[in-house]
Amino acid sequence: MTRMDREVMQVSNNCLISKEKMRGFLDHLGKEYKLAGPVDTGKVIEYRETSAFEILMDDRVSYNSIKSFYFPQTELMFTFENEDVKDNIEIPGYVIFGARPCDLEALRVMSIVYTTGKYADPFFQRRFDANILIGVGCKNQKPECFCQEMNIDKEFSDFCDIMLVDNDDSYLIKFLSEKGKVALYDYERQSKQSDRDSLFTEFTQTDSPDDTADDNAKELSPCFSGTDEPSPCPGSGTDEPSPCPIILDVGKNDADYFDIIDWAKVSEACKGCGICTYVCPTCYCFDFKDVSRKGMAERYKCWDSCMYPRFTLHASGHNPREYRYERYRQRVLHKYKYVPANFDGNVACTGCGRCVRGCPVGINIKDIVKQIIRKAES
Repeated sequence: MTRMDREVMQVSNNCLISKEKMRGFLDHLGKEYKLAGPVDTGKVIEYRETSAFEILMDDRVSYNSIKSFYFPQTELMFTFENEDVKDNIEIPGYVIFGARPCDLEALRVMSIVYTTGKYADPFFQRRFDANILIGVGCKNQKPECFCQEMNIDKEFSDFCDIMLVDNDDSYLIKFLSEKGKVALYDYERQSKQSDRDSLFTEFTQTDSPDDTADDNAKELSPCFSGTDEPSPCPGSGTDEPSPCPIILDVGKNDADYFDIIDWAKVSEACKGCGICTYVCPTCYCFDFKDVSRKGMAERYKCWDSCMYPRFTLHASGHNPREYRYERYRQRVLHKYKYVPANFDGNVACTGCGRCVRGCPVGINIKDIVKQIIRKAES
């Protein structure tokens, strides 16, 4: 093992980094990468491309997710010129800060869908490889969130390069990938700080932000306990078994769910606007659009929504999901039955609550799925 390897490993041990120095780290990465994170637009909190000094470092929840940095709303795939077909390999790398555990676990589902099997998507993989992802655990449960009911820890996920726990004016580093370790080490080395003004400080029990907080908050442990295994995440003790996530019986016949509840009634308020699919971190439907310009043709992959009436419209004019309730039924069954059945039990919902908060008529998908489960069990 080289000296540099040993020094990189030490970055992960007993680490606290102040929020001020975290901004410096992000500003440093911004010289090589594009930078994205939660920003207050004056109307909503939104993940967007920004500068290190505009990124929010509080506990407010974002309106959208990090999905667009891996699966853009509009993405150039190929360029056709004469007989040449050019693959788009110009994929920008982003440093994405502040991804919540629900978003990270949603990205895990997206990566399984897009990088495994015969229909693997090279564009998704290129973006995944190009990005550096920094997660931040939630301190408080947000309105309409139900991540715990989906067996998602609101404070921790290891599906990122750096996982942080908010410690008021600093962050406790809970998990580092090799990419994350190298990035932090490189910044500390280049900043040439003295030992007295080190980038990191050692976490102690007295660093807990609130002495009156519950036991889980007081038992935050260092990044690693002398091994390459992440330290236990808060709230994940073995004393209390994790709840089973909300999921439909994948072994049940699809047709059994078609009339199990009154789909027309539960979706009668739906406007078909599709906002639930756009803010959802796991919705991945798309369409292709070909554009001709200056003797060239370009093919784009664009977001689509199963809630739109033309989504399943055939060239013959037939539409197998002509009515809105049929489209809403497909959305629910796809998330809680079809994806788990096809991708090893992974549910295409992490309980982030964005579809509930964003719905203009207040439709709550969790309540509908629970209603289905009760009917199936009765």
